[in-house]
Amino acid sequence: MSKSVGKSVVRVDAYEKATGRAKYMDDLCDRSALIAKICHSTIAHGFVKSVDTSAAEAVPGVVKVLTCFDAPDIEFPTAGHPWSTDPHHQDVADRKLLNRHVRYYGDEVAVVIAEDDIAAAQAVRAIRVEYEVLPFVLDVQEAMKDGAPQIQERSKNNILAHSDVRRGDYEAARQEPGLIKVEGWYDTPTVQHCHIENHVCSAYMEGGRITVTSSTQIPHIVRRVCGQALGIPWGKVRIIKPYIGGGFGNKQDILYEPLCAWLCMQVGGHLVKLDVPREDTFVSNRVRHSIRSHIISWVRPDGTYAARKLEAFSDQGAYASHGHSIVAKGAGAFPQLYPCDHVEVDAYTIFTNKSVAGAMRGYGIPQAMWAVECHTEDVAAKMGMDPLEFRRKNLMPVGYTDPFSKNELYFDTFNQCLDKAMEAIDYERKFKEYQNQTGDIRRGIGMSVFW
Repeated sequence: MSKSVGKSVVRVDAYEKATGRAKYMDDLCDRSALIAKICHSTIAHGFVKSVDTSAAEAVPGVVKVLTCFDAPDIEFPTAGHPWSTDPHHQDVADRKLLNRHVRYYGDEVAVVIAEDDIAAAQAVRAIRVEYEVLPFVLDVQEAMKDGAPQIQERSKNNILAHSDVRRGDYEAARQEPGLIKVEGWYDTPTVQHCHIENHVCSAYMEGGRITVTSSTQIPHIVRRVCGQALGIPWGKVRIIKPYIGGGFGNKQDILYEPLCAWLCMQVGGHLVKLDVPREDTFVSNRVRHSIRSHIISWVRPDGTYAARKLEAFSDQGAYASHGHSIVAKGAGAFPQLYPCDHVEVDAYTIFTNKSVAGAMRGYGIPQAMWAVECHTEDVAAKMGMDPLEFRRKNLMPVGYTDPFSKNELYFDTFNQCLDKAMEAIDYERKFKEYQNQTGDIRRGIGMSVFW
């Protein structure tokens, strides 16, 4: 018998957090720490030709200024995925500590180490960077075209990855007489996680070993990537993970831990703290993938699907991070929620000169299900059917097993949830009441499902 299901259980960290005794990264960092601040690219795409650090180095309190010309020329991955010895299953290694080839507004070009925040901030503003400016591209479908600016040299037409699903014969099925075609484009925007605690980390050396304390969700992976980025054995890196003030996926990525570790090595192992301001969190951490979905459904007069098609274009931004796994997960859910014998799915992850997209809560499912459910409403409207009746007619039935994922629906939970929700919000009465409204201000009510 479970000791927790159906019961109120006190969280193990509840007392410390409620009383303010929980120690976060900044609470653990000694006041003797040197402060690091990053100089970010002010162009969307180009090469750094030169960096003039003379004015920055003259600021009182500045200890050291380092540029992309000083940093190791080592590429490393950043996604919070376990490592594989099979190169085909490893995350893409396309990041460097500092970058000569800048690929988005906010890329890391140089860094200042100073005795305090004020000196570091003044020095960053004093750095002068000369660029060779290159053309940039911000739209996923434009980035895929021949002749578009090439962002990552190893990805032709800026396509990081493409995957597909083929079931039945879509082209033949859509020729069935009497079918009604419903087509739509659906875009989800870029979103930032906005956790209360910005990313912050510190690093120092002791006995030839680097200790990194970080506000991270993935301490073991941070250890491995720090070793990879610095070209040192992983056993030379120790990670301390305190309480974190929110992460939601942004901190499921290697952010600045390797850079902070390298900086402490440049100042004799002295403690260095790198605290990211909110502005940098929005621009230079991770964001949720903006995904553009093109859905075509061929529907019989009785309201059942004959054939369905999805094209999904995921905006990866400038670097791979978690990459194709996000849109691939959403694309895999598309044939399952409303099963159909004839389905075509094509999912693309495309580089653009924008902020890097990574993990965020839901991991591709919010974008996919929002598009699917918007389309479901469009189909129901085109067919003149009640949107919930249409859903019930096409939803995954009990006993359905997805041939790829092997997911199986054991119970009629979709309809059970719909029944409970309809009762809770008085759906039927309000749905009838809100029909045929006029004027600028109108009321509406709706429901959706997801898988």
